Amino acid sequence: MLCALLVPAPCFSLGCRSEAPRASTCPAGFRADTARAEAILAKVGELPAGARARDAALAKGGVSFCFGRIGVSSVTTAGAVLIDEALGTEEAAARVAHLLTHVAEGLRVEPARGEEDESCEVITERALAAEAKALSLELGLRRALGIGAEARVRYAFEENFWAAPEGAREGLVLDYLRAHPDGAPGIDALASGYARRCREARDAASAR
Repeated sequence: MLCALLVPAPCFSLGCRSEAPRASTCPAGFRADTARAEAILAKVGELPAGARARDAALAKGGVSFCFGRIGVSSVTTAGAVLIDEALGTEEAAARVAHLLTHVAEGLRVEPARGEEDESCEVITERALAAEAKALSLELGLRRALGIGAEARVRYAFEENFWAAPEGAREGLVLDYLRAHPDGAPGIDALASGYARRCREARDAASAR
């Protein structure tokens, strides 16, 4: 299943990239590494929450895993998971589980049929809530896998996340994403990017 035939999919995830790799290939600057991808997926599967995200995403097919240098590991519109090759197995596993959550659940910012009256603000907020949920999963896996001071990626809200009551943690991440629409350490420009794509989709629909 690794680096299998890619199928078109909505743009989802932190740092979603617009390039669409051809079948059985990775984008320029990235390469397939089946053995490493399998090791990361096995690590993801050691924890129940990770296994659920992994299995749900891979059941959809069309997912490939590509390694290279990238500031924020991401997933493309074609379902290629772009992994920073400098990440250790545990840190990569936590991040990949996050990204596979988006593959499994989808993360749409274009208005769907019957939702044309929804504002881009509402649609963007829904996308940010999905990001906060996926980031919370990633943080949980980071802790469970023992990722500490050696982590390559450090989230500014990570310490506050664990200091907050369990029921408030996801909301804390969401507030952080709202407060940093143009990105922050380890975070791409989510809010501004989703809002822009929503507006572009509406403009394109109006032009047809």
